[in-house]
Amino acid sequence: MTPIIDSIKNIPFLENAFAYLKEKYDINAYITDKISDTVENTDDTGSTAEHKIRRFYPIVSPENEMGIFCISRTNNTIDMAEAEINLLVGSINEIVQREIEINQMSNEIIELSEQINFLFNFATQTTGINKIHAFCIAAIETVSKKISADQGFLIVRSHDDDIITIPNNITEDKAIDIISNDIFKIALQKGEPVISKTSDSSSLLACPIIVKDGSIGTMAFLRNPDKQQFTAYEKKFIGVINKSISSTLEILRLYEGLKKLYLNTVKALAAAIDAKDPYTHGHSFRVAKYSVAMARKLNLSEEAISDLEIAAYMHDLGKIGISEAVLKKAGKLTDEEYNEIKKHPHFTGKILAPINLPDFIVLTAIQHHERLDGKGYPLGLSGDQIISTAKIVAVADVFDALTSDRPYRPAMPVEKALEILINDIDRAFDRKIVLALIDVLKDNDIIEEIKDVYRDLKFVDIHGLNCFLTTLTDQLIRPVIRI
Repeated sequence: MTPIIDSIKNIPFLENAFAYLKEKYDINAYITDKISDTVENTDDTGSTAEHKIRRFYPIVSPENEMGIFCISRTNNTIDMAEAEINLLVGSINEIVQREIEINQMSNEIIELSEQINFLFNFATQTTGINKIHAFCIAAIETVSKKISADQGFLIVRSHDDDIITIPNNITEDKAIDIISNDIFKIALQKGEPVISKTSDSSSLLACPIIVKDGSIGTMAFLRNPDKQQFTAYEKKFIGVINKSISSTLEILRLYEGLKKLYLNTVKALAAAIDAKDPYTHGHSFRVAKYSVAMARKLNLSEEAISDLEIAAYMHDLGKIGISEAVLKKAGKLTDEEYNEIKKHPHFTGKILAPINLPDFIVLTAIQHHERLDGKGYPLGLSGDQIISTAKIVAVADVFDALTSDRPYRPAMPVEKALEILINDIDRAFDRKIVLALIDVLKDNDIIEEIKDVYRDLKFVDIHGLNCFLTTLTDQLIRPVIRI
């Protein structure tokens, strides 16, 4: 941006005013940003003459020592022109103030434009993110890059008061060590970003994350000692961006709490349905566990997995409309009774329709008894007409039914249940989903996650299970020719 003194020097009336002082009073006047005892002036003949400075008239300016030098051979001459010189200085002061205001406004517009542009891009980048952890990663990485921070971290409390730490180019231990710096307490007390230094002289910019209910965390940025310290503008920039980040985190924490409340309500409802039949007690819980585990093996997104879990808990919701006598019947069902049982997916759809849930959840719950060959119910869908997540719940549902006690038979061992599923691959069940179930049963980490259901399973030979599962996998990845 053009310095104020340069802008003033280019004002036409100033040149005319100085010419007037020269002509009427023989006063050489100059505008300058530096005071000295003498100035060099080229006279009309081109020769250089040194003149004593008689007076300096300061001009109010953010720039150092700006003013008008009036040079004359006698003090009396300047005295005679004093009133006119002061009038000139007053006019220049008005111009300077206008220039200062214009410069300030220009700077503010540039800063505001930069902030708006960043917020727009950041909002675009994070649209659709509904997990606190994922949002925090995007926030710390994007902001660190914007302000050229070498390191950074964001620490925030979830709705359940779990501490989420997101380091960026820094170890989690170092981040926790840095947060013990008193500057974080000062930043929290002030409720705004604060610039300081770490013990190794790195520049530190600390900012509290404050929502309506108080502080929920902090974020910090570091710049190596050999680089420029964080500036006042960067501090101001972080303050603006932090308001957006804090607001989003507050919404995500609320969303997290509501979703957990919703899921707990769904679980309670599913448990109430399962409780109608002692043989299906815990069935929805187990189906949800198996479904989520298979979905992870199939690399579904976390959002899709969350929705699938809800659908799995709701898959038998329609059984609330089925007679308990039919549900609890120990013997073989009559055709009429079986047809009544087959209505429960339809009832599930009717129950869920007024809730305005995503189609993804409703269709998964309704379609879990459909078959690839079109011989399922309630709609007789086939192949790609069946939503993929319903195919997951279908495998989980049948696997749990086979491995659980029923009034007409004891629970089957896992090996026998898998053989039954495999025999119906490409007719009832999707091959890759059955493979995913086998992968789940081979994965010790996932088994630990589903231990509440795994420990109740029965096996023909648990010591030879991995060998059995590997053999099944090899069998399934080979093309099958049906005669």
